[in-house]
Amino acid sequence: MYCKLIAAGALLTTLGLASAPQETPSTMSATYGSLADAILAVKATEANFVRSLLDGHFHAARAYMERGEAERAAAEMALFANEGDNAIGGVRKRLLEGGHHHNADGEAKGIYEPGYVIVTRRAKEQGLALSSAMRRARDDDERDGVWEQFAELAAPLISVD
Repeated sequence: MYCKLIAAGALLTTLGLASAPQETPSTMSATYGSLADAILAVKATEANFVRSLLDGHFHAARAYMERGEAERAAAEMALFANEGDNAIGGVRKRLLEGGHHHNADGEAKGIYEPGYVIVTRRAKEQGLALSSAMRRARDDDERDGVWEQFAELAAPLISVD
């Protein structure tokens, strides 16, 4: 047993490991730092993508409102509230199944639905209620009032911090 320890010590000394300081090589920690930067950049990119998706639905809804197509505006408002359509929902589901939760802490606290990036549960409920109100509105004054509320709801969600 003693001979094995001496042989292992000699081998480590020969390789230069026995006298090396006990620390992670700086190149390895620098690489890990770069990896962390990349991971965090991807999260920021995901948030910016979802903001642009929301912005697209907002502008489409506004364009429909300006043309007097309230039903189509209401549909875009619902897509906004849901952070996209079924195709986007499928991507969100795939990310969740892969273990990616953009707002894991917010999900645990009930602030976000699983996989949602920007739209909170409360904003979703409000957006869907406004979409429904847009469909039920009987005249332009009612529709304009609903639109103003929706625009107020949407503004902070699509603004870039």
